[in-house]
Amino acid sequence: MTRRWKLAAIGILTVAATSWASTLTTAYLMRPPAPPAPVVEPEPSPEPEARPPIVHVAPPQHGVGPAHKKPSVAQAGHSSEVAP
Repeated sequence: MTRRWKLAAIGILTVAATSWASTLTTAYLMRPPAPPAPVVEPEPSPEPEARPPIVHVAPPQHGVGPAHKKPSVAQAGHSSEVAP
C-alpha cells in the first residue's frame, strides 16, 4: 500500500479536530459567570388624579321621542305603490 500517508493524514486531522472541539467546549463551559445585572429601583408612580363622584341619572325611557313615533297611515304603505 503506497497510500498509507493519506490514511495517516486523515487520522491526524480527525484527532486534531476532536481536540480543537473539546478545547473550545471546555473553554466555553468554564468561562466566568456574567456579572449580575444592576438592580434599578423603579420610580414611584404618581398618584392618580381625583375624579369627580359618579352621578347617577334616570334610565332612558323606551318608546318616547320623535325616533319612536308610530308610522302614520301614509307612511305605512310600500314605497312601490303609487298614489292616484
